[in-house]
Amino acid sequence: MCFVYLLCSYWRNHPTLIWGLLGWWGTVGGAFGTVSIPSSIPGFDPHMNLLQALSNTRSDPIGALYREGTASWLNSMVNHKFPFTTPQVRDHFVAGLSSNKAATKQAHTFKLANEGRLKPRV
Repeated sequence: MCFVYLLCSYWRNHPTLIWGLLGWWGTVGGAFGTVSIPSSIPGFDPHMNLLQALSNTRSDPIGALYREGTASWLNSMVNHKFPFTTPQVRDHFVAGLSSNKAATKQAHTFKLANEGRLKPRV
């Protein structure tokens, strides 16, 4: 059986599905529980909505973490076979904010999951 995971571009191009899941008020801070993280992390904005996170064009590690992490979070909510649970995505996203190296590594892992290149959960 094939399990399809949805890429950043799918979610970005179907905002009504995001709004259907969370309402239009869904933010990165709300999704990842990072509302109280200080703004000392360069480029981190917990008030950014999920569509903005998916659509950001930043080429730095935090931009990639926003895109891939948000897609992974949404995928984990709609597909019980996604490689990570929703709490795991949250935890890994927050851990990825600790440094550029951590963000790069975690964004890559999320990208692999979003592309269906990681083993699905059983």
